[in-house]
Amino acid sequence: MGDNLVETDSRLRYRVIYDRLRAAIELGRVKPGLVLLEGPVARIFGTSRVPVRKAFEMLHAGGLLHTFEGRGYLVAGANGGVPEPVRAPLSEEALGFDSRPEPLDIPSNSERIYDSMEAAISLGIVFGHFRIDESDAAATFGVSRGTVREALNRLRDRGLVEKSAYSHWLCGPLTARAVREDYELRVLLEPAALRMSAPLLPTEEVKAALADIERAIGNPDSIDAAVLYELEKTLHDKFLSYAPNRKLLAAVSHAHMPLIVNHAFYDAFRLHPEMGTLLEHRAVLEHLVAGDVRAASRALEEHLRRGEKRTRQRLKVLAVLPEPDLPGYLQRIA
Repeated sequence: MGDNLVETDSRLRYRVIYDRLRAAIELGRVKPGLVLLEGPVARIFGTSRVPVRKAFEMLHAGGLLHTFEGRGYLVAGANGGVPEPVRAPLSEEALGFDSRPEPLDIPSNSERIYDSMEAAISLGIVFGHFRIDESDAAATFGVSRGTVREALNRLRDRGLVEKSAYSHWLCGPLTARAVREDYELRVLLEPAALRMSAPLLPTEEVKAALADIERAIGNPDSIDAAVLYELEKTLHDKFLSYAPNRKLLAAVSHAHMPLIVNHAFYDAFRLHPEMGTLLEHRAVLEHLVAGDVRAASRALEEHLRRGEKRTRQRLKVLAVLPEPDLPGYLQRIA
């Protein structure tokens, strides 16, 4: 029953977003070439990125959006032409809306609360060991405990939470040892996953990712924590996901806790990425574009080995910061 609720919710949400954007584009209220990104559009509609992504895919299939060598989609020009990219802040006015859309009033389910829980737990584990109270979480989000349990089961699949012998949901702490062990797994598994995935990767997606990295290298001050996290997920998640070995990918996903440390570090200090990280990303992508999968695999391994040292240093810095405000359903374990 839970899965059906999620599917119904997602279908309704992406359909509403699709209809609103299609009408605005067809009426000429959106500037041709405007670059549409999932995150900002999701915030405008008050939803997660999942239905926005689906709406974009449908608009692209209908010729109203175009892909290009960059993140996101371009709004099509007259007669469906491909205009030059226009990078401008996305707002209600830019999307041709007279006012901010009402948050999509669709029944609550695990899909709606998942992003919020993931963000809170990802931050909390850096600062300690917590028990997650299902009843408090249900009250916080105004949903049933079953809905919370669905979201927690998804988070367990990601390796962010675990269930104790007494059926308590637990998370953290993220220790230096845990980071080291995760990187040991990643060094073994991610290059292998990349070798399997590379022959199936769409060339245009790899070129677009390389263009994103080149822009970041050219202007690193423009890259904040959220954008860097997306760049990391592209390389370490999306580009590995084409590998046909599902068990391998599940093991890789369980070892991605260090990505959370890095995201928390950059967000806490409002930092921009180190040049070394970006150059290592570029090396992997350049080899993929050139069709040299083995060289790309070796470059990814070297990136992970250097990344472990950087991540352990960041964990030491985060340890001295005051604990952030966390939701009440995260209850510290002494």
